[in-house]
Amino acid sequence: GLPKSYLSNEPAVMRAIANDFDPYRQTKARIEALQRAGHSTEKIELIIIGGTWSYYPKKYRLWFVARCLDAANQAMATKKTYTPIVLPPHSIVRLTKQLLEAQRKNERSSNRIIGITVETRPDHIDEKEIALLRIMGVTRVEIGAQSIDEDVLKKNTRGHGVHAIARATALLKDAGFKVTYHIMPGLYGSTPKRDYAAFKKLFDDQRFRPDYLKLYPCVVLKHSPLYRLYKQHCYTPYSTKTLTTLLARCKKEVPYYTRIIRVIRDIPSPDVIAGN
Repeated sequence: GLPKSYLSNEPAVMRAIANDFDPYRQTKARIEALQRAGHSTEKIELIIIGGTWSYYPKKYRLWFVARCLDAANQAMATKKTYTPIVLPPHSIVRLTKQLLEAQRKNERSSNRIIGITVETRPDHIDEKEIALLRIMGVTRVEIGAQSIDEDVLKKNTRGHGVHAIARATALLKDAGFKVTYHIMPGLYGSTPKRDYAAFKKLFDDQRFRPDYLKLYPCVVLKHSPLYRLYKQHCYTPYSTKTLTTLLARCKKEVPYYTRIIRVIRDIPSPDVIAGN
């Protein structure tokens, strides 16, 4: 019941499961937890992660964001028992109106959402998708690029090429969105030398130059296609020394305008068969 890029025992997923994946309950619980810990929630960047956002039905996405806004507008406002609300069979027009109303209310809320981030595949970004992202109030888009080496993308059956990454980046930047790349050193078919060369190209080539980066060294998880290659001795992950040396070299290439959000995914160690 999860996007295949996530595991049920990752922290964010466990929070989602605890709230039955309901957007209202997830958002409200997170805000209240932050407040109990002494954090200010006057300004919130809402990050919606999990799978390919652009692939989900339009109605579902409009409803999802509206319910997140509703939770921010109502968090800590009541202690009444929450009654789950399922996706209503409303029209796109009605759902859009509900979303816009929630946005207007949030402008004066004590918990204002000042940015919304979603993650998606580069080959799902086009002019229509950008228009919808604008309506939903999205400000930053995380792209699952993984690599800008054409051969590596093909060997890992990504389903898109480097052109799709460049095109998505151009469309998003021209529309005023901040762009995050997920980059994965150590993919099948790559080498430390190729990874470093591709990383340098991220900033040398003006088609890319992301505003943010997430560096996710490749790991072997059971039941994945990569696991079969690993068992067949067709794939060997980088050693700890090789990986740390590579990451240090790559980080030296990051320009001042790019912020590294994260280095290494929070995949629980017991699930990692091989790799970092």
